[in-house]
Order: sequence, then structure tokens, then C-alpha cells
Amino acid sequence: MSTGLGSLARALHRVIAVPLGHGGLAVLLIGWLPLALMVALLPGPTRRLAARRIIHHAMRAYRLWLVTIGALRVDSRPLDTLKRAPAGVIVANHPSLLDALIVLAHAPNIICVMRAGLLRNPLFALPARLAGYLPNDHALDMMLGARAAIRSGCHVLMFPEGSRSPGDDAAGLGPFQPAPFMLARQAGAPLHAFVFRYDRPLLTKQTPAWQLPKLPVRLRVERLAVHPDLLESNPHRAATAWRNRFATELDAR
Repeated sequence: MSTGLGSLARALHRVIAVPLGHGGLAVLLIGWLPLALMVALLPGPTRRLAARRIIHHAMRAYRLWLVTIGALRVDSRPLDTLKRAPAGVIVANHPSLLDALIVLAHAPNIICVMRAGLLRNPLFALPARLAGYLPNDHALDMMLGARAAIRSGCHVLMFPEGSRSPGDDAAGLGPFQPAPFMLARQAGAPLHAFVFRYDRPLLTKQTPAWQLPKLPVRLRVERLAVHPDLLESNPHRAATAWRNRFATELDAR
């Protein structure tokens, strides 16, 4: 009997957690609109800094919300090093829609490189544009903008896979693109590499946004050491070397 009640409670939790999780993000995005009107009146550099700080605190609040409703258990403390680290290129595997939100919750001085389609999305476009986030549809403009952001003291977040991991091999990784490694070399900036580990799939490319697994999902973020053999001057070879490094780390545990 107790087992049946426990299963029912878990099922009800999932039914409730799905709208609460998505609803929390919707509330933040809608609540952003009046703030955006004030931020938009600020001069350029101040406007972008203010927008990034608001996004940072909003993502901290959203992470706390997901933990509070029992949807997520997070150990992402290694990302705290970004607050003190020199401006550089943040690279990570990308299994879930939550990955960028988790990174943004740890430091306010982060500029995201985003799919251009997201910058045309009415919910995401306004905060992203005010914060100075960069679309990835024009490679030269993206690289110049990212290099300027690093030189101004910001980290640039780029997922080397270009989108969420396809999950079609043991490590769940897609091919790595050379752009993050080319950017780090051209900007003379360090790479800050992180591994995201979820104990079960959550908001992956293969599952619809409304479908959640058994809750809570546990996420652990680990910092990946930059070994000398990864400092390859050719960006295409660097992309291959880094993908192999991530795959080895993900396969190991």
C-alpha cells in the first residue's frame, strides 16, 4: 500500500512540477519587460552591464525555484571560479536546455553566443539584445564581437557542439566546432572548460519540453583541466582534441 501511495505521490509531483518549472521561467521573462524599458534608456555600456546583472540574478532565482519545487538538485560550485577568473571563453558539453541558465546564475559578466533564431524569439530577444549577446549566423561579426567582449573583461559562453548534444554515442556528444578555440587563440584568452553531468535526461534534444523524468534530476558540474596537449594551434585539430577530452571524461564515470 505504501509503495502504491509513494508512486502516486511521485507521479503527482511530476505533473505539478512541469507547469511550475516552465511557469517560473515565464514569470521571469514577463516580469523582465518593465525593467527592460528602464534599462533600454541607459547608455550603451551601462545598458549591457545592467541587463547582464539582471539576467544573472534572474537565473539565480530560477535555479533556486527549480530546487525549491523539487525538480532539480544542483552541485555547480566549480562555476563560481568564473567570478574571479580572467576573461576568457567558457566551453562545456550541452546535454540540456538548462545548461546556459546554470552558467549565467554564477557570474554577471558573461556574454552568450546564441542561435540566431533565439534572438528573433519574442520572449528571449529583448533581454539577450540588451545584454549584448551575440548571434551565431554571421561568423565574422560573431568573432569580432566576442573578441571585443573578452577585451572588455567579459567571459564568452560558447557550446562547441553548436546546439544540444544529440546523444547518439556513448558520451552523448556531437562534433565540436572550431570557433571557440579559434576565438580563444585570436583573443589571447584562456579556456574555461566544464563538464555537465545529469543523472537522467532533462530537456534534451530528444525529449519534448513538457516531458520530465523522475524527479528530482541531479546535476553535477565539474571543471575540466586544460592539459598542454589541448592547446593546439590549429582550431580544427583543437576541436577534435577537446571533443576527445570531453568524451573520455564523460565515459569515465
